[in-house]
This record gives sequence, structure tokens and C-alpha cells, in this order.
Amino acid sequence: MPAGLDLDRDIHEQLFLRTVPGAVDYLFADVSELPGMSVTSRTRDGLYITINGPLRPLANVRYYIGAAIVLGDEPVHTLRSSARDGVLSALAETVNFRIAPIGDERWNLRDALESEGFVNSATDWDINIDSGDAGMLAEVGRLYWTKRFVSLQRAPASTTPVIASVMARLAKVEPGHDVLDPFCGAGTLLAVVADTAEPKRLLGSDHDRRWVDTTGRNLAGVETPMLLWRGDARTIPLRDATVDRVLSNLPFGKRVGSHIGNRGLYPAVMREIARVLPRQGRAVLLTEDKRLFTQTVQRTRGIRIIKQITFSTGGAHPSAYVVTTRRTR
Repeated sequence: MPAGLDLDRDIHEQLFLRTVPGAVDYLFADVSELPGMSVTSRTRDGLYITINGPLRPLANVRYYIGAAIVLGDEPVHTLRSSARDGVLSALAETVNFRIAPIGDERWNLRDALESEGFVNSATDWDINIDSGDAGMLAEVGRLYWTKRFVSLQRAPASTTPVIASVMARLAKVEPGHDVLDPFCGAGTLLAVVADTAEPKRLLGSDHDRRWVDTTGRNLAGVETPMLLWRGDARTIPLRDATVDRVLSNLPFGKRVGSHIGNRGLYPAVMREIARVLPRQGRAVLLTEDKRLFTQTVQRTRGIRIIKQITFSTGGAHPSAYVVTTRRTR
């Protein structure tokens, strides 16, 4: 949990929770069940909420990237109120602010906030003031995902933590399950599973030794037993029907791999996933090479797609597919 933020102090505030398009439903479901929280409206990439109570339950929700104070038409008044009984009152020290290039009003706002005792700091800020689609917002630095949870080293095409959290939820990992990621990269999916479920063992492989090593570093504090190896996902060195759950961010053919390469890779990988999954096994797989993926699953004996969730991130629109076994053994 973020240092320097009193999560147990009762606050009264209107916030915008920013997430990834495709994850809003999961964020809505979690926030709606929290005491003292009410959702006032939703957008394609987030929720507007009112909070009357402690921050801790909200800080534990994994389905948003960051939170911002809704400033409205009177940002100085709103921030003054927040410092009295809102999110800013939970900070342990003077509030440092940064203002994005929002036009000529930037300088008047800067001067007004400084006169209120806030400290202008472009690099070491607690709130970043910027304009959004529905008006001005003040992003709260200590409520970013990486401040609330562990900060992980990343590979060039790493799964974003929010998408990883949704995928882990879709996987329905239960105590005693072995969980495999055959394209583990930096290990984001395995780290999130370890933090949100109680798997028996984590299994991860990648064709590149440096990413296997990075996964090991990212999982260094995890108590769950694990086995990591450098290997080819087309030949998984595990016995038939021995992996309960598979989660993986497949090569899209953009930053990693190619569509032509995927035409040979996907069929071989899906045959292996179908082989290692037992009856009632489940895989959650992320890709933007969607037509090839769905055709491959349709042609692979013993598995089927039961759900598809489409996200929007970094200019890409990948889908997470839930794949289950349909064998009778």
C-alpha cells in the first residue's frame, strides 16, 4: 500500500477511476460492493464515484490504473476542500502539485494554489492537474496501480497490470491449482495470480533466457512454489492433463513475432495447451491476431472458446479469450 497516505481516514470526495477499456465492468462490479462508495456515472475508460469513508477498500481494488479528484469549475475551492476532508487530507505532508499544459489558465491556477500553501513541483508531485473529457482532474500519484501494489520490471510487450488482473479473474484459479504461462515474458501474469489467488505452483517458460531471469526477479518475494525454464511453447515439457490453468499473452505479430510466424506457432501451441489441460481445465489467452486464434482453436481437438473480452491499450485492441477443455476423460 502507498506510503504517506492514511488509508483508514474517513474522506469525502468525488473521484474518477481510470482503467482500460474492456475492464470497466469488472471495476464497476468491485467498486459497487464497497462500503461508502457509489458510482455516479461510467465512461468507456473509467468510473466517476463518490466516496464517503476510508480509502483502504478502494486502494485494494486492482481494476483501475489511477484515481483523480474531480475538480469541477472551481479547482482551487475543490482542492482546498480535499485538503480538509478529502483525499488530500490523508496525505502525511504538504501537498506538492504539477499542472499540465492546459492553456493560459495554468499560470493563474498555479499562483492561486501556491497562495493556498500547496507547493509547485514538476517532478516530485502528489497531484498532477490536467484537463479531461469531462473537465479538470487532479491525478493522485499515490493511488496509481504501481503505488498500491508491487512495481514489476517489464518486457517490451508486457501485459498491463489491469489487464493481467482481469485475466487472472477470468482464469478462476483455485487453491491447489498449477498455473502455467508458456510465454511468461517478465512474469506479470504469474505475479498477479500469486498475489490474488492461492495456486499450488507457478510454472513459467520463455524462449529468451533474460525474460525467464526477469520473471524470477519479479517473483522473488512470492511464497508459492515455482518452476521457471527457458523453452519452446510448442513443446511444453509437462505430462498430459497436469496443468489446471494456463494464462498467457501470446505474440500478437506486432511488437513480438509476426502474423506469418503465428500461422505456424499458434496451432502448435494450442495443441500443447489442449494436451496439458485436464478435464475442466481453463486457459485465458491474450492476442490481437484474433481471426487466426479463433480459427486455430476451432481446429484444435478438445478445446473451445467460451468468452472473449476486448481491451484497448497503447493503440492496440487485444482480446482475452477464455478457452476450456471439452474432453470427457
